[in-house]
Amino acid sequence: MAEPHLTSLPDPNDEQTRIVARVARDSALAPHTVLGNTYIILELVARGGMGEVYLANHVELGTEHAIKVIVPSLAKDPKIVDAFREEARKLGRVHDDAIVRYEGFFRDDHGLRYLVMEFVRGPSLEQVLRRRRLEPEEVLRLRDRLALGLAAAHEKDIVHRDVSPENIILPGGEVDRAKLIDFGIAKATDTTEATMIGGKYSYMSPEQVGLFGGRVDLRSDIYSLGLVLATAAIGFSKKLDMGSVPTAIVAARQRVPDLSAVPAVLRTGIAAMLEPRPEDRPPSMRALLDREIKQTTSAPVPEAIGRSSPPKRRRALAIAIGAAVVASLSGAAAVFHWNSLLPSVKELRSQLAAAGEGYECGALNFEVAEDRSARVSGHLPTQSDIDSLRRKIGAIRGVETLGFNVGLMIRPYCQVVALLTPLLEQQAHAAPSLSLAIPGEAHVKDRLMLEVRAPGFDGYLYIDYYDSEGKVGHLFPNEKDVFNLRPARNFFVLGRPPMARCWVLDGSTGQQLVTLVAATKPLFPARPPETEDAGEYLVNLSDAIAKLPSNTSAAAIWFFDLDAAAVSPNEAAGCPTG
Repeated sequence: MAEPHLTSLPDPNDEQTRIVARVARDSALAPHTVLGNTYIILELVARGGMGEVYLANHVELGTEHAIKVIVPSLAKDPKIVDAFREEARKLGRVHDDAIVRYEGFFRDDHGLRYLVMEFVRGPSLEQVLRRRRLEPEEVLRLRDRLALGLAAAHEKDIVHRDVSPENIILPGGEVDRAKLIDFGIAKATDTTEATMIGGKYSYMSPEQVGLFGGRVDLRSDIYSLGLVLATAAIGFSKKLDMGSVPTAIVAARQRVPDLSAVPAVLRTGIAAMLEPRPEDRPPSMRALLDREIKQTTSAPVPEAIGRSSPPKRRRALAIAIGAAVVASLSGAAAVFHWNSLLPSVKELRSQLAAAGEGYECGALNFEVAEDRSARVSGHLPTQSDIDSLRRKIGAIRGVETLGFNVGLMIRPYCQVVALLTPLLEQQAHAAPSLSLAIPGEAHVKDRLMLEVRAPGFDGYLYIDYYDSEGKVGHLFPNEKDVFNLRPARNFFVLGRPPMARCWVLDGSTGQQLVTLVAATKPLFPARPPETEDAGEYLVNLSDAIAKLPSNTSAAAIWFFDLDAAAVSPNEAAGCPTG
């Protein structure tokens, strides 16, 4: 989008009428509340961005159930209510022992809508992995059970989107009884879970952070399950390094992650699940299991060496072992001498850090373990910079294994991310978010529509669109949508009524960047021009952010790929003219 194409829409209702008073976040239900003369509430057990889950007893049967209700502040939002209803309708048709059972969607005499689900007792996989790892055979059993459960959901057109150790319960601590929970509405309607700073980013697929078109389908669950299996195999609360800030999160998902910490017997299968491009992964959960069965049955069986070996072979083996012992003894001194010349771990860290110096508009992280394995992650602005860094590190002697996870991030994107990363790192869970309103591929001539969620404080929102040619378009506020003061957690769709402005995507294809900056005070004395040079704007934005008191600002970023114009226009194509 070299410069946004602007088309006026009919004037909607005045935006001021949509700003409502902030609602306190109290629990929807108190203990001992009776719902529908059937379920008595015992306690609040979980709270998410849009729903609360309670433990309840059936009044007549004494059975335990999980009751999910909409948080009070969102209970009158028709979009959220419809999503609850859709969750119950779809998941009520999924019957698999690895999926939490949905028992119905009800409404009490006071109009409160609630979901009734199976209540699953037991530790989560995350809790189990705090104290141990799963053995490879346990990991495979867990994979098979969860894959079959997810296959049942996928065949009903349901994608979980948040497969993670926290959402896997192990009744009695047994992997053979594992159950997936939390097919929540946040995964159906609240796109904060699909941003780089929302949800459990350690288990997000590349599509969920905007890569490869941002289209999230069942293959996204395959990727997330692969990360879960890797975490289970490593154990002790450790996991693969999938990044902790947006730059590293994106870079880590542009290649298969380093699986050296995973037992060798599991690496090939997990690597296939962690292919960055969705089309390179198994096309379905059942295909994943079929692939593993074929590989297992076709693997050659090694010939045993032992008592059944013929006498001549045993003698040859003894001679070979004797020669090996002599060789190892004669080489021991040489090996000892070589190791004594290797740099220490501390020296390796210094050498790696020195290799990363001098690159402008880059962000690099270096880690060296005691076993001399090294990991490099982050981003650089050009491919030649990445190649140069790889050569420099390759020349450092003493690195046993190297995990190289450095991605490409061009200017001005790298400048934007460098400026906003401190705001992303200091945020609490109530962070702002934004994403494309219509998931999937974005094309030239499509209408730009963004779902926006304000942060957990009342503040002024600034939404900007950066292109790869060094321009920035200021989307919000604009001359028609001038009221950018938004209450905490306010949700709206920019580019669609009742918002007044409309934009059509244009310009260079490839990766695009949209950002949201929120602050408790206005950042600028006057609204910036519609478009301007990104470099000049970033200087002004940096000055404005620097003047803010600490903990009074927040940010969100969203990358997506822009493709050439579609042959058949979709529902997002163009702007209305009437």
